[in-house]
Amino acid sequence: MNFEMILNLFKRLEVQIALVVLIVLFLVILIIKRMNLHQLKQKMQAVEKRYNNVKSVPLPFKLNKAVALARVNPEILENVNDFKNNFEEIQENFKSIVHVLAETEDVLVIGKSKHAKLNLQDLNQMLNQIEKQVDQLNSRLDSILEEENQQRGQITELKEMFRQAKTDLTARSVQLSPSLPALESRLGEIEKAFTSFEEWMYASEFGKAKEKMEEIQITLDELRHWIDELPELIGLANGVIPKQIDEIAELTKRLNAKQVYTRHLEVENNLALIQETTQQDQISLSRCQVTAVQEHLRENQKRLAQLLTSLQKEETAKEDVSKHIELLGSGLTEIKNMHGQLTEHLKKDAGRFGWENLNDLLIEKQKSIGLLEASLLQSTKVIEENSMPSSSLMLKLKESLQDVHNAKNDLSHAFDRLSSARNDEDRAKKQLLKLHLIMNEIQVKIRKFKLPVISETYEGDLRKSYQYVNSIAKLLEESPLDIQLLNATVNDAIDHIYKLYNNVNNLVGTVEMIENTIVYGNKYRSQDAELDTQLTRAELLFRNGDYTQAIKVAIAAVEAVQPKHFEGLIKENAKSAY
Repeated sequence: MNFEMILNLFKRLEVQIALVVLIVLFLVILIIKRMNLHQLKQKMQAVEKRYNNVKSVPLPFKLNKAVALARVNPEILENVNDFKNNFEEIQENFKSIVHVLAETEDVLVIGKSKHAKLNLQDLNQMLNQIEKQVDQLNSRLDSILEEENQQRGQITELKEMFRQAKTDLTARSVQLSPSLPALESRLGEIEKAFTSFEEWMYASEFGKAKEKMEEIQITLDELRHWIDELPELIGLANGVIPKQIDEIAELTKRLNAKQVYTRHLEVENNLALIQETTQQDQISLSRCQVTAVQEHLRENQKRLAQLLTSLQKEETAKEDVSKHIELLGSGLTEIKNMHGQLTEHLKKDAGRFGWENLNDLLIEKQKSIGLLEASLLQSTKVIEENSMPSSSLMLKLKESLQDVHNAKNDLSHAFDRLSSARNDEDRAKKQLLKLHLIMNEIQVKIRKFKLPVISETYEGDLRKSYQYVNSIAKLLEESPLDIQLLNATVNDAIDHIYKLYNNVNNLVGTVEMIENTIVYGNKYRSQDAELDTQLTRAELLFRNGDYTQAIKVAIAAVEAVQPKHFEGLIKENAKSAY
């Protein structure tokens, strides 16, 4: 077949279509092949990433630390030898993976997709196995190296504490200025300790590293304590206490000028001792010797406060002493006057009331007066000589004033007893006179109204009334006078006689009403037989002494004749009866 025949063949439609189909098929196959190849390359990248991830696990570093740790800790040596064997096996597996990776890359370059696909399957299986091996070995190494991890975590916390301590020290540098050199020196020591810790950790000497870390913890806690406590202590030693010393020295000078007794407080010696110890405390604080100084400074501050209080107390007492001397003098004068007056009264009245025993009280109080006069004299002398603390003198003066108060109360009580007795006697005499007058009035009323009959009760009450009056009169004549019995008798007599007086007045009123009613009814007696009968009955009851029934009968009879007008008529007749 020549070229012309071939050309004619291609000009045929069927051939042209076949050629197009073949070309399309070729292109499709080519595209599919390229797509598969692209997918395989992506899978290859994923495999390489997995390889790199598992390869990045720091097994060699951890294994070396474990080997170093086994040198100082024989208990883990067997485990570490197993780790080494596992590691070598892993390394061999890594080599196998590297070989297959290289081969896969080569076949992908030349486009052997089928071969590459098989290699990728193998690689995934190999990676699954080695990832498991690496995870297991890594976990076992972490377990062995847990102590190191813990120490790393702890040291990180300590470093943060250290940084904070440095920050606080800088912020309080002015307050801590006397102690700054010692504090900065301690900071340097801690920094060196951190370096030493890292060296031991690098050498896998975890036991020694732990000891160093514990040392850092103790030192750092101490530094933290210093930074917290020193500002207050420095303020006390350098500011507060020296200021208090100056204030107390100035106050003492002023009090001495006012002649306030302060020698017993030994102010100068105390201040000198506190000043000396405070200077020593300042040196100790510059060296950060907190524990020894802390209690000492606070004790000195307390002593100064007590000393200041004592001085102020003496100053106040000095001012109060003169006032209490005046009170004691005036009080003493008062009880002396009361004693003299009571003596005079007892001379006149002791026998009358039987109170001779009050003489013992006068003797006792005379002794008290003597002691108080001596106390006053001694206190005055002490003030003049300034030979005693005013606070101590005030205690004595207060005791003396209390004695004055007690003596005054005792004498006042005795006066009250005498006054009460005299008042009771005078009252009894006045009441006796009143009771006589009342008894006379009762007798007059009974005679005036010519009562036909007086009940036995009234007669008995009258007799008893005269007995009370006679008893009072006899008691007043007795000596010594029994005041208690006299008062009781007077009270009983008043109750009885006043009750009798009221009863007689009521009886007299009833009799008057009966008489007025009968007088009023007499106007109608001739006109009304029944009225006459009832009035006659009332008169009979009256003569027999039944006054209550007599008034009832008389009133009922009159009301029957003149209802509604009885009350007014009775009043009118009652007025005319006087």
